[in-house]
Amino acid sequence: MNTDIPYTDEERESLRNCRLCPRQCGADRTEGKTGFCNCTDEIGVSIVCNHKGEEPVIGREKGICNVFFIHCNLQCIYCQNRQISRNGSRPDLPYGSFDRLIARIKEVLSESENVLGFVSPTHHLPLMKAVIRTLNSEGLHPRIVYNTNAYDNVEELKKLEGMVDIYLPDLKYMDRDLARRLSMAEDYPQRALEAIGEMYRQKGSSLLTDADDVLESGLIVRHLVLPDCLDNTARVLEAISGISPNIAVSLMSQYAPPEPMPFDFLNKRLSESQYEMARERFFESGLHKGWMQELSSQENLVPDFDKGTWSHSK
Repeated sequence: MNTDIPYTDEERESLRNCRLCPRQCGADRTEGKTGFCNCTDEIGVSIVCNHKGEEPVIGREKGICNVFFIHCNLQCIYCQNRQISRNGSRPDLPYGSFDRLIARIKEVLSESENVLGFVSPTHHLPLMKAVIRTLNSEGLHPRIVYNTNAYDNVEELKKLEGMVDIYLPDLKYMDRDLARRLSMAEDYPQRALEAIGEMYRQKGSSLLTDADDVLESGLIVRHLVLPDCLDNTARVLEAISGISPNIAVSLMSQYAPPEPMPFDFLNKRLSESQYEMARERFFESGLHKGWMQELSSQENLVPDFDKGTWSHSK
């Protein structure tokens, strides 16, 4: 067991029989055992950086301090963070102690809009909570962003009420077969809808901002439009509207093949005409609030963790 991290008894127990995500592996991560995500109880953080590629209302000019966790409880074959998210690889773990991780977060936070984002946090929830508690105990209260693929357990999300200020989930699929083929999670549509429903219960559809128009509290659902998958996109947008047509949606056009893909439709970029059709589906579904992207996002929003570079503009 990693005794360097100030876990609560409940958090330690959750790592002894890990059921943090819908995979329900039950691995004893305190004994070095791993489940689907191939993570133990190490400080599984790949990088802490100032990121300026989030929606403008979150990062504004100074950006957001993002904590990128290693590995993922989904394995999307087209993942843009694949250098750190693939469960079969082992990225470097630069923060050898909890104190070192906290020091780096505090350093980057001081340069940001005092917003702290956790990227792919589902399988590292105990560590995320320990970080937030430690910062709070030192008098630091940044706004917390939960940036997730939405393959989350509702019961775990309920425990985050009052701790997370901004939920930033994906809704990738409403097509079970597509979810199985591309992300190894046939039950993703059901699980993600349940998760976003819980986030909506906590935050509603209002986006609360401060005097500088930086988001203080709210829910923004992201959807990456994939080439030749407009039926899936239409169903995703309808599902979001079914929760509430007032939910803010970030409709993303930034898909570009990260490497040769096993499916032909993923070996090309999203076209302007397909993205325009996705925009039309957005309004046809009854949604009316959110963000669209320029196709230039395919060039400037793809990170390279090996080179230590990531997006700088939205």
